[in-house]
Amino acid sequence: MAIVKMSKFNLLVFAEEKDRLLKELQKFQYVHFQNLKKDEELLEMGLDEISVPGRLASINEEIKNVSAGIQLLMDYTEKKSGIQELKEGKETLEFSGLEKRAGEIDYLPIIEKIRKLHLQKERIENEIAACQAEIDELQPWEKLDVSFADFTSLKQCQSWLGVIPGKRLEQFQDDIRNTHHVYYELINTDQEHAYILVFSHKSDTEQTLDLLRSHGFTGVNFSYSGKPADEIVTLKNKIRQLQEDIVAIENQLEELSIHLYELEIIYEYLMNKKIRLAAQENFLQTENIVVIEGYIPAEMEEEFQNIVKEELNNIYYLELTEADPEDPDVPILLKNSRFSNSFESLTTMYALPKYNEIDPTPFFSFFYCVFFGMMVADFGYGLLLWLGTLIALKFFNLSEKQKQSIRFFHYLSYATMFWGAIYGSFLGGIIELPGLIDPGEQYNLVLILSIALGIVHIFYALGIQGYIHIRDGRPLDALFDVGFWYMLLGGAIVYLTGLFVPQVADYGKIAVYLMVIGAVGIVLTGGRDAKTIGGKLISGLYSLYGVSSYVGDFVSYSRLMALGLSGGFIASAINLMVRMLWDIGFVGWIFGILVFIVGQAFNIFLSCLSGYVHTIRLTYVEFFGKFYEGGGKAFRLFRSEPKYINLK
Repeated sequence: MAIVKMSKFNLLVFAEEKDRLLKELQKFQYVHFQNLKKDEELLEMGLDEISVPGRLASINEEIKNVSAGIQLLMDYTEKKSGIQELKEGKETLEFSGLEKRAGEIDYLPIIEKIRKLHLQKERIENEIAACQAEIDELQPWEKLDVSFADFTSLKQCQSWLGVIPGKRLEQFQDDIRNTHHVYYELINTDQEHAYILVFSHKSDTEQTLDLLRSHGFTGVNFSYSGKPADEIVTLKNKIRQLQEDIVAIENQLEELSIHLYELEIIYEYLMNKKIRLAAQENFLQTENIVVIEGYIPAEMEEEFQNIVKEELNNIYYLELTEADPEDPDVPILLKNSRFSNSFESLTTMYALPKYNEIDPTPFFSFFYCVFFGMMVADFGYGLLLWLGTLIALKFFNLSEKQKQSIRFFHYLSYATMFWGAIYGSFLGGIIELPGLIDPGEQYNLVLILSIALGIVHIFYALGIQGYIHIRDGRPLDALFDVGFWYMLLGGAIVYLTGLFVPQVADYGKIAVYLMVIGAVGIVLTGGRDAKTIGGKLISGLYSLYGVSSYVGDFVSYSRLMALGLSGGFIASAINLMVRMLWDIGFVGWIFGILVFIVGQAFNIFLSCLSGYVHTIRLTYVEFFGKFYEGGGKAFRLFRSEPKYINLK
């Protein structure tokens, strides 16, 4: 239950056999290819890089078109409810049959038809938008009971249609009255503008234009011949016809939606084909030979060898060696029990371990459960979490990643129920439980328990650091970096406990001796890497100063008490409001039930979110900080992450 042991392979194959081998290795999937372009020694030997940009661009274009087709058809597929979708899940297909199934689908005509229909729909939608814009322009002139063609037939008069600012209308009207041979008509007004029609004798054209300009007149020109109201009706009829055309196109797209699953298969096939193609850029080649290098899990060596042997008919060269623990390029693949596997996402979110480190997942997962449960600490909340996750695992068709996430919260539900039983809390006390601890009254006991768990947590992390030193053949480092800290911290804890607990006071002298030995040991060895005696002493004293950070670490665990109490008090406050509403009568019952459901649901969410975040903090800072560095590179499976279907 740790980091999967890796074997490094060097493989020489004939160029014409490469594609067939990659297809079989993709079925195997547990192959991580090394980028040989970084190997200057091989490049100096005259090996050439394999470049496939043109082929990659082509397949990316295919993927883009298929993905666009899928997204379009999804809009015309019957939508399932969230529960139904989870229950049915994704379709499952054997990976070995993916290429065969994809080869049976003539998808290019489908994609082309979808594309053409989509373009037609877009064109019509743009035409509708243009018509609507024209209607909006004509709308203010709808009351004009004259056709636009009539304006062009005038011989002695000049006409203008236009807009002036609404605030200038009154002054404009006064000026018009004092002007000869000019007529105007107010067609419409809105909050900002006045829409006017102006006539003048052609001999007064310049004078009229000067008047209009002085009032901020902006002319408008229309290419229509009929009346504005008639033109609006014509445009609306055109829009209605265009909308009918869109409905016809949408009906055709809906008929094409029967091909959605086929396109999803094609998408998955193309994505995996792209990965096979992109992988070749990691290889080097001569005229006839391709050089491949990478890693496989050591436990799969035999299966890997058999695949290579069968596909290449014994015409190849393969060398397998144990991966170098100090090589930073060795990819990391984790393998844990079902319980610990559910917590791997927390490890990867922080950083994967290096190949020469240990996988921290199985070491922190139990503590994570305990701390989360102590922060939420309600039997009812835990029961709801347990029931919800159990139903999801039993009745929903989930992907492996989804199952992992659901199992994560399923395991946390047990710890939540455990601490809820300890505290005697069921939905904030709506049902009385005989708890062992009353956190509202015995908060000091809860605080002591929280810090005690923190001490165990930190000492456990230090123990892991000591184990790593011993495993790597550095027993003295285990003594210097862990043993002396055990003496100092353990002695201090026993001594301080003896001040309050008489039964422990008898061990006070022993505790002081341990503290002194630990402190002296830290000062003498904490700077052992320094080159001078002064440097060693100063570094040792600085290491001893690190005891202050341990005090801060221990105090950090008080959040176990604080969050547990806060969630319980909020739940109790909600129940108190419900009881007050319940006493009102029938209306109070309705509002009481509503307040209870919404309030408790909110508190469950808030408590679980707080427990999740703060337990991560205790894990990353207080626990990982004692022994874990991380920085490993993830093992890249030679297969695309499925998006639309599950692949076995």
